[in-house]
Amino acid sequence: MLTPLAIREKVRPVIAKIKKKRLERMQASPTLTIVPIVRPVKETITHVSLVIPTKNAGPLFAEVLNRIRAQEAVYPIDVTIIDSGSTDETVALAQEQGAKIITISPDQFNHGFTRNMGIENTFGDVVVLLTQDAVPGDTQLIQNLTKAFDDPLVAGVYGRQVPRPEADVLTRRNLDGWLTGRMEADVSFIDDAVRYGSLTPYERYKLCNFDNVCSAIRRSAWKEIPFPANEFAEDLEWGKRVVEMGWKIAYEPTAFVVHSHNRSLSYEFKRAYLCHRKLYSLFGLCTVPSRTRLVAYVIKATVKDWVYVCRNEPRFRKRLSLLANVPILNSVAIYAQYRGARDQRLLRNTKIEGV
Repeated sequence: MLTPLAIREKVRPVIAKIKKKRLERMQASPTLTIVPIVRPVKETITHVSLVIPTKNAGPLFAEVLNRIRAQEAVYPIDVTIIDSGSTDETVALAQEQGAKIITISPDQFNHGFTRNMGIENTFGDVVVLLTQDAVPGDTQLIQNLTKAFDDPLVAGVYGRQVPRPEADVLTRRNLDGWLTGRMEADVSFIDDAVRYGSLTPYERYKLCNFDNVCSAIRRSAWKEIPFPANEFAEDLEWGKRVVEMGWKIAYEPTAFVVHSHNRSLSYEFKRAYLCHRKLYSLFGLCTVPSRTRLVAYVIKATVKDWVYVCRNEPRFRKRLSLLANVPILNSVAIYAQYRGARDQRLLRNTKIEGV
C-alpha cells in the first residue's frame, strides 16, 4: 500500500509537467505573421495634419491648442478635432483656433475607428495624433516628430511623455522609467524573422510599441494599414502590424508632451485589465502567471514603492498619503494584470466601459 508521501512523490512530476505546459501556452504568441516587403523611395512631405479626439477636454485644452498654434514647423499645419458629445467649451475653443470640427455621438466613439475617421478627413502627408490632455512640451514638437520620416521605411513615430508638475514621485518614476520616458532615440524593425520569432513576449512587445498620446504616422503607411477598430490599444496593435509588414517604428524623445494622470482606483483597474488582455492577445505576454503569485507580487511591489517614497518624497503629509495608498494601488493593478491575461486566455467576454 502506497503511503501519502509515496503518492505525493509520484504525482509531483505529473503536476510539474502540467504546470510547465500551461505556462508555455500562456507565453506563446498567438500570431507571428511577418511579411517583409520593399518600400518606395523617399516621399516628399509638404503638409502636416493634426488630429485630436475630444470629449469634455476641460480648461487644459486651451493650453493644448495654444501650444499647437505656437509650433515652429517647416510645413503648413491644419488641425482637426473629432468630438464625441462635449458639453463644455471644448468645441468652442477649437473653433476659436480655426480647427476643423467633426462631431460624432458618444456611442460611435472607438479609439481606432475615430482616429481613422479623423485621418480620412485630412490631407497631410504626415498626420500627428495627440490626446486632448497632452500638452506640447515646446515649440519644436511637430518638427521633431516629423524628422524621422526622412527614412522612407518609417511608418510612425511616437514621442516622450513628461509628468505634469503636480505628479507625485511614484507617477514620475513610473512614467520616466517606461517606454515613453526614455531619453534615447530608437528605431524598431524586424531584420530577421527567425530571431523575431524567438524573442520573449515582452521583447516583442517592446519592439512593437507605439503610443498615440503623442505620435505621427505616414499617410501612405496608414492607407496600407489603418488603425484597427479597437476600443483599446489601437496604437499598440497598429505598431505590431506595421513592423510585421516590413515598416519601421521610431521613438523620438526630443518630441515630448506634458502628460500624466491621477486616476481613480476603478479607472486604474479598468485600464490595467484592458491593457493586459491586449498584451496577451497580441504577444502572449502574462506578467502575473498564476493566482498563487498575486500576494507575493503585491508585497514585493509595495515594499519597493515604500522605500522609494521614503527616500524621495520630502513632504511629510504627502509621504504618509502615498505610503497608505501604495498597498491598495498595487493590489488593484496586479490583480487587474492577472485577470486581464487570464480572461483573454480563456476567451471570457467581459465588458469594460469608460476607458
